[in-house]
Amino acid sequence: MISNKSYRKTEIWLALLWIITAAGAIGGAALINPIINAPEYLTMVFPKSVTITSGMFGWMINDIGIVFIGLLIYPILKKHSESMALGYVSMRMFESLLMIVGVFFAMLLIPLSREFIQAGAADVAQFQVIGSILKQAENWFLNLLQLVFLGIGGLILNVILYKTKLVPRAISVFGFIGYALLLPAAVIGLFGLLDPTPGGPGSILAVPVAIWEIIIMPVWLFTKGFNTEAISTK
Repeated sequence: MISNKSYRKTEIWLALLWIITAAGAIGGAALINPIINAPEYLTMVFPKSVTITSGMFGWMINDIGIVFIGLLIYPILKKHSESMALGYVSMRMFESLLMIVGVFFAMLLIPLSREFIQAGAADVAQFQVIGSILKQAENWFLNLLQLVFLGIGGLILNVILYKTKLVPRAISVFGFIGYALLLPAAVIGLFGLLDPTPGGPGSILAVPVAIWEIIIMPVWLFTKGFNTEAISTK
């Protein structure tokens, strides 16, 4: 594999961003989920609003970072197919937007919790209904819907990587299989038949994608980089 020096900074940034975005998402989920998913979340969210806000920043790092991944790799991918490259960038943008909306719904639980605590025992059922709606919306946007676009984008990316041999085909095949497992799991999850989100029974289906994004691609880009000669004549 031969990496063109003109692409070296891009490769390093891509590797870093894949790791940074994963860390942001994992950190954000670790801070937010235990609070909003607790049985007594309405009494916990407001007192722990600093923790939830910190988790929001973790998610925002992820949301912004994945867009930059798409933008950075676009000039390389378009040498093979501009339409597919645009498709990948678009999927990353949709994914980012959905997660931002999801975080927004999670943040709305803070003022709801404050009002619930101030109201005491009054209108408990009303607060529970609103809280349930916000939590469901947060789960749909931050987890399930964004996984659909993550899966589509990942399939597009690995098809290009396979055809161009930018990375060894074993890497692109592994990535394709991972995203191919994740995409239907996310779609099924929208119907409530499977939970592919972290901690859910279907989360094992997301493991190959996590390995590919956090370990395989960053390590390869750090150590070897893209085989740019494979697309130099495109």
